[in-house]
Amino acid sequence: MISHFPKHDVFFLSLFAGMAILLLATSRYVTAQDTADVIIATVNDEPIYQGSLLAELKSLLGETPTKSEAYQRLRSQVLQGAIQRRLALAYLERINQRASDDDIKLGVIRLEKRLALKNQTLKEYLNEKQINREELEHQIAWQISWPKYSRQLLTDKNYENFFNQRRMQFDGTQLLVSQILLHVKQEPTRTEKQTLALAENLLARIREKEITFAEAARQFSDSPTGQKGGIVGLIEFNGAMPREFNTAAFKLKPGEISEPIKTAFGYHLIKLNNVTPGTITWQMARPSLRKALIAHLLNFLTEEGRKISTVELSEDWK
Repeated sequence: MISHFPKHDVFFLSLFAGMAILLLATSRYVTAQDTADVIIATVNDEPIYQGSLLAELKSLLGETPTKSEAYQRLRSQVLQGAIQRRLALAYLERINQRASDDDIKLGVIRLEKRLALKNQTLKEYLNEKQINREELEHQIAWQISWPKYSRQLLTDKNYENFFNQRRMQFDGTQLLVSQILLHVKQEPTRTEKQTLALAENLLARIREKEITFAEAARQFSDSPTGQKGGIVGLIEFNGAMPREFNTAAFKLKPGEISEPIKTAFGYHLIKLNNVTPGTITWQMARPSLRKALIAHLLNFLTEEGRKISTVELSEDWK
């Protein structure tokens, strides 16, 4: 049975509901604004705010639980990316390559014009993105400064030089390698310290010719390749093996064995057996060269910026 409210009760219920909606909307606005103004790190006393990082996390992960491993891992990466951009801007300012105040103001004006076409104000945009005006201006400074700087250096000559300095990473060179993989096992079987000590001991014994690499692989490797004397097969620099593994392997000369290399799988001893030269030219490798050169330039700016900067993290974000 459906009961009916008196008219005056309906009025007060409607009023209460309206107030609740208004309160909820207001609380959301305040929360977004409060989040935008929470400082989670500083670079040269210039703040990095929580709001923009949380918004970026949400765009990347959606509603992924905040306690999940993926969320926590990406949380750290997003913060490091923000710090990296600030450090790069600090160095660009040092070399007079940072966007000027006038450029930034013009960037804000252009944004306001684009927003007006969607009947949105700048204040509404900032609230939506969970950022404040200061953070917006930093974002615009980066959007102007980085492309301008990188375009000067992404030239054919620099592509060719970068390729020649790292030829085997891009020309399709293949390495025939062997490995001894030692998993890091939990107590009481084997700790990480014990695993590293075992890897170092095996390396010493192989170098002293007490045991061959293949024999050591058969006896001690935790990888299925151990049964084949450690033979992994052919690898390329950007192939399926872990980045740390490939980087170490491509530094070896035929017959050499690496120091213990740690990856997510454990500790590896890597032996280079043979090299098959690649035939890809720098022109053919241009797409991958561009990606690598951009990463190289960004890393250079970051490291140079770090030399002249002070970075501090909030305890709330550590």
